[in-house]
Amino acid sequence: MRTLIAIFFLILQPIAAQAGPQENQLLQLIDYVGVDYGGAVADGRIVNESEYGEMQDFATAIRETAERLPDSATATQLRNQAKRLQSLVEKRADADTVAALTATMRQQLIDGFRIESAPRQTPDPASGRHLFAENCVSCHGVHGAGDGPLARKLEPAPTNFLDRERYRQRTLFGLYNTITRGVNGTAMPAFTQLSEAQRWNLAFYVGQLAGSEAERNRARELLAAGEAPQALLQPQRLTTLTPAEAEAAWGDRGTALMALLRAEPAIAFERNRLAPLHYAARKLEQSRRAYAAGNGEQAYRLAVDAYLEGFELTENNLDAVDPTLRRDIESAMTGYRNLIRHNESPQRVEQEAARIGQLLQTAQGRLDSTTLSKQAAFAGALIILLREGLEALLVVAALAAFLIKTGRRDGLRYLYGGLFGALVLGGLTWLASNTLFSIGGAQRELTEGIAALVSAAVLFYVGFWLHSKTGASQWKRFIDDNVRKALGQGTLWGLAGLSFIAVYREVFETVLFYQALWMQTDTAGQGMILYGLLAAAILLAMLAWLILRYSTRLPLRQFFTATSAFMFLLAVVFAGKGVAALQEAGKLPLDPVNLPSIQLLGVYPNLQGLLIQAGMVVAAIFMVVYARSRPLTDERRR
Repeated sequence: MRTLIAIFFLILQPIAAQAGPQENQLLQLIDYVGVDYGGAVADGRIVNESEYGEMQDFATAIRETAERLPDSATATQLRNQAKRLQSLVEKRADADTVAALTATMRQQLIDGFRIESAPRQTPDPASGRHLFAENCVSCHGVHGAGDGPLARKLEPAPTNFLDRERYRQRTLFGLYNTITRGVNGTAMPAFTQLSEAQRWNLAFYVGQLAGSEAERNRARELLAAGEAPQALLQPQRLTTLTPAEAEAAWGDRGTALMALLRAEPAIAFERNRLAPLHYAARKLEQSRRAYAAGNGEQAYRLAVDAYLEGFELTENNLDAVDPTLRRDIESAMTGYRNLIRHNESPQRVEQEAARIGQLLQTAQGRLDSTTLSKQAAFAGALIILLREGLEALLVVAALAAFLIKTGRRDGLRYLYGGLFGALVLGGLTWLASNTLFSIGGAQRELTEGIAALVSAAVLFYVGFWLHSKTGASQWKRFIDDNVRKALGQGTLWGLAGLSFIAVYREVFETVLFYQALWMQTDTAGQGMILYGLLAAAILLAMLAWLILRYSTRLPLRQFFTATSAFMFLLAVVFAGKGVAALQEAGKLPLDPVNLPSIQLLGVYPNLQGLLIQAGMVVAAIFMVVYARSRPLTDERRR
């Protein structure tokens, strides 16, 4: 039982691996200095002693926090920049120089440590207004001007959200981070009682107060004329750019669109229904730039992100309309990561990034930019559940047939208990990832990879154990006399654990795939998704019934032989899929070979996975030969 619990926490550990508190604290400090430094220093002179002292303290804290970051190329850059920032503050440099440096540090920190910087659902500033009235007016005032009843008693004074200059320097993500963590040494608390979505709603509400209606009207005209900066319509850009940075990049068009999108974020989020492909293209471009700048480690991480957080989430949708294009893009993105890993020339990497960018644009066109057809939605929903659920069903059905055939129906409750627990925990994991914390693609693949490899090891052992019983002398009497002892409490819990692992590794990702498919279809298509899901469930149920009905009719010895061979096969399949998942997460190298991919059998054209699977086949053959030779040896000894 303790072993089972240890395995359970091993599988869940990658999900718990989020950006640590020191990264978030560092981000908050960097934003604070970037915004408030201009109020402390002007023209090389200190204009506010207490504010300047605070900037010195924060600059020191930034340097010390950067020193504690886990070693990486990004951490090294941030440490050097933190020292430069502290020097600029001490030398009373101009505010624009400090703001430019903190903006660079902010983006490097978000990209390098993969900090989730945008909400997962469309923010609602109207809801944020109600939250502001309930939680903030006593300090910030009814209109957000920092003139609430308690304001005169507070030092430093509450923020005036109507201050235009401050508005120009604040990112929405910075506001969200402040709401989440509070500000030490001030009256600003951490609003941990609010959900993630509520904190984003509040950030968008206060973040739009200083925008003008004239700017918003100008932005509506730009959108209608097709002249609005398209980059700002990406949620990650909207939340991590300041209005000043938007103005520097796009002039008054950037200022106007920023004012509108902060007040009406649905414009950006609803236009971003194909977010996975947009995200993939953006991360790919960031990866190319990082590699050109000599930062191969960051370029590789960004390339992994482009696949896991972007393209993978729309693979099933694309499979329904153009499976060849899906395979081409998947192969190209794998090849791109290998170019980075093998330190190919920047020109070669740039060429491949451009080619993949064109493929992603083609994929966007094939998906028709807005919605899938009803037929494609049905096919996508059918494929998702059949592909993700088939392996789990085969494991559970085979174990159930084994228990029934050996007369241990009492063990079925352990088996089905593991299955039910996996369904519940998978659903709760998905729910938590949408409300409490973010689970990135790398965490998903690590979890799936570890679970698959653990399942492979257990299935391999179970297959050998079953085969060893078929070769025992007087095997029928052995089974009749010893099956109750062989399937004791510990073994039954082991079967429950195997059932849990086999199902849990699929549940969470399956829900994410359905979520991505749902967002990309219109109302009619969403109805077809439900039909596709139902059809797949019926097909899986029929397959389970066939396995249970006909496998248990086999004579006992033949049943054990067939089941042990099936367990060996599943172990090889799970091993291949586990290695592939860890490769997609960037945790194992991937050296392609010129062989076809057979995903159903877990066969992927890469050296690492094929070697492990070949080793398992050789080991299985050796075990079978050894097990068969033992009865002959025993007879000779007698």
